Amino acid sequence: MSATGYDATAVTLKTAAYGVVAFLVLANLIPLLFILSVSFMPPSEFFTDPHLVPYEPTLEAWSTGFEDLRENLLNSFLIGAGTALLALTITIPGAYAFARKEFYGKTAGFYAIISAMMFPYILLVIPIMDLWTALGLYNTVFGMILAYQVFVTPFSIWILRDFFENLPTDIEEAAQVYGCTQFTAFLRVILPLAAPGIVAVGFLAFLTGWNDFLFANLLTTGTGPVPAVPVLYGTIGGGSGERVYWGKLMAETLIIGIPPTIIYLAARSHLESAFNV
Repeated sequence: MSATGYDATAVTLKTAAYGVVAFLVLANLIPLLFILSVSFMPPSEFFTDPHLVPYEPTLEAWSTGFEDLRENLLNSFLIGAGTALLALTITIPGAYAFARKEFYGKTAGFYAIISAMMFPYILLVIPIMDLWTALGLYNTVFGMILAYQVFVTPFSIWILRDFFENLPTDIEEAAQVYGCTQFTAFLRVILPLAAPGIVAVGFLAFLTGWNDFLFANLLTTGTGPVPAVPVLYGTIGGGSGERVYWGKLMAETLIIGIPPTIIYLAARSHLESAFNV
């Protein structure tokens, strides 16, 4: 700081921080505004002079987009919710055991599970397709839910293990002193305290099942329970000739993004607590 109280370094750092924040906000906001604007434009306005507010706004793209996606959105919700529920059912007891219990092969087992995240899961598509076809799981909602556990389970166990490890052990012991069994202490004390982590893992697992394209496209057929994202890809290349239905494409993009946004807003307090740990 100078004799006059002016700290040039602090001002420079603060200005740079504001500049980075402004850049990140604009980088996310401008594409969103463009998508929102085009979704309400009639096709005749797409290639006229650039403008953000439509001259003659219309809901046609939203109507046709929702009609095309209606059944697929239900498939996406079933797959996303099922992926989250199954992941939590598997990973809560598994993460608790890795965090608070001692058993032979604990460290090696944990890192063996985590190492699954190191490999691109595109390598697993063909083996899973063959296995799922043999087991009758190909082109089914349950087959999709089960396939996503391959890469959802490792990061879920990783996140939840840290949550359980950070909880004080004397709380669980105190509950047992006051009459709880180990299992009821887990249900009545540990699980509520770990709620932010459980909600965060459930949300991330839901997003994986909702947003994934690769498994969704390769583990279903055109007559099966196709999620919404592959339909969006079909809209990109589904025009006749070189025509692209820009308004419908943008409307479908926003429609697919609305349910995860609503879930995020509903679970925001838990998610903020989880990611602050």
